[in-house]
Amino acid sequence: MEKIIILGHVNPDVDSIISGYLMEKLLSEKNIKTEFVIPDKEIDNESFTICNTNGLNAKKYQRKLTEKDKKFILVDHHERDVNGEVIAIIDHHPKLTESNELIKHYYNKNSSSTTCLICQENEKYFNKHDIYLACIGAMVDTASFNSTKATKKDKDWVIKMCKKYNFNYEKLYNIGLCLTDLTDLNNASLNGLKKYSVLNKNIESSYIQIKNISNNQYNINKIIKILQNYIVKENIDIFVFIVHDMETFKSTVWKIEKNNIKIKQYQNYTSRGNTIIPDVINELKNTNN
Repeated sequence: MEKIIILGHVNPDVDSIISGYLMEKLLSEKNIKTEFVIPDKEIDNESFTICNTNGLNAKKYQRKLTEKDKKFILVDHHERDVNGEVIAIIDHHPKLTESNELIKHYYNKNSSSTTCLICQENEKYFNKHDIYLACIGAMVDTASFNSTKATKKDKDWVIKMCKKYNFNYEKLYNIGLCLTDLTDLNNASLNGLKKYSVLNKNIESSYIQIKNISNNQYNINKIIKILQNYIVKENIDIFVFIVHDMETFKSTVWKIEKNNIKIKQYQNYTSRGNTIIPDVINELKNTNN
């Protein structure tokens, strides 16, 4: 049987890494030959540290894709250029969905995390540690269920798993807040980098999570200048920089273009994939019309 390669998105975050691991585990339990691969040369330090501290060494999955890798499953994203066939997708960003009629197995629905989509109703295939990792994926991807993409169903599921396996919910909550290290502002400027190609525009986005945006305004201003230079160097049309204030649970967005910067404030912790990027795309569509 030909091996199927499981890929998380470029510059994988915690949900993407854990989802790749869980999908490989789930399919191996069903006797499907798969391998989770992280082709990125570097893994974001924050994401690596969270996974590694909790018993999942992401670096063991790093390797280059080869000509032998012909069939792929995408987790935590639904668009990717690969030298082969994408046979399945599991993602939780349906508002960004394009036409995927050619994908045989396509599953993209609202959820707090891809780890929730993989594990819920499949708990029998996973051990206690796997379930713990799935809970971490949900917590980190929703800032401990403070994000607009968080669902009551998923929060109830995590609480249920905590009771069943005696997990410390408060510890999971603190892991999920995921404050960004601002020691190196160059690294912080590209934290959680994601890339989008929409309406012939190259769009990139990063985010930081801090406590009290006012107290960090100096660092934010320096990051904006770094990103202004970055988009010129990399020929990016739009860079969407997001600051999540983990004290007020509000989000502020800087939409950076070569000759313009717009700032938009959201009155809650707002999901990048479900709300912020779709807002940017809708604004582009309206401008073109």
